[in-house]
Amino acid sequence: MYKQSLIMLAALAFFTILFNPLAVSAAEEKPPALVNMWVMEVDSDNWEKFEKEFKEHIKDRVKAGDKFNWQVYTPHTGSDLNSYIIRACCFKWAELDDYAKWANDSKIMDSWDKGPDRYVEKYHHQYSWIDMENSHWKEDVMHKYVGVTKYYLKPDAKDVDKSVKEISDLAKAIKWDMSWSWEVDVTGKGDSLYAAFGFENFAAMDPPGPSFSELAEKHLGSKEKVDEIFDRFGEKYKGTHYEIYRHRPDLSMPSK
Repeated sequence: MYKQSLIMLAALAFFTILFNPLAVSAAEEKPPALVNMWVMEVDSDNWEKFEKEFKEHIKDRVKAGDKFNWQVYTPHTGSDLNSYIIRACCFKWAELDDYAKWANDSKIMDSWDKGPDRYVEKYHHQYSWIDMENSHWKEDVMHKYVGVTKYYLKPDAKDVDKSVKEISDLAKAIKWDMSWSWEVDVTGKGDSLYAAFGFENFAAMDPPGPSFSELAEKHLGSKEKVDEIFDRFGEKYKGTHYEIYRHRPDLSMPSK
């Protein structure tokens, strides 16, 4: 199913690992690759009020010298359309100590409590880890949309990192002109793997030219060899879920 999913996404268009996905530790971190993410649910009647207060709060954070570059996304598909996904990347665990001290000294949460917090019905907080080595994210491209495939890993999928590297190496070898990244939860159950794909617009979801599968077949010499790679990965998970998210520059911190 993964093979069909990725090939389909490649045809249509185209948000970890070198580690045991079920056991990540800070010691395994090399470059800064941790992500701090908050998911906030806001009643639809209060969206405008929340966003107005949130924009003011972001200004307060910038003025106070917030070193985390918080970026905001909202669901474009799915049933949780009243959510806001607020992410900061990338850092190491040790940086959180200084960040907590800054937050306390700056009293930045006073701005939050008196502003957008009043309209948030539910919070969810988690940390995740991005596999920088096997990802390829274009920093010079403005990605308006991000498509995210969530893979529900099987309990025995301890060598999924090998498949991730194999697929990524293939994508790089065929010079696949897309942005992608692999990410895994550090907190929570730790049984999910994510592949994110960046798009400049909707048209980018249906690019011209050869598809991923066509380029891969040409590079490897046969369709069977391509199938083998994705079949090996397909054995690692028991299901998938795909959603599209919209980047909200109007709510995010200015790009650094």
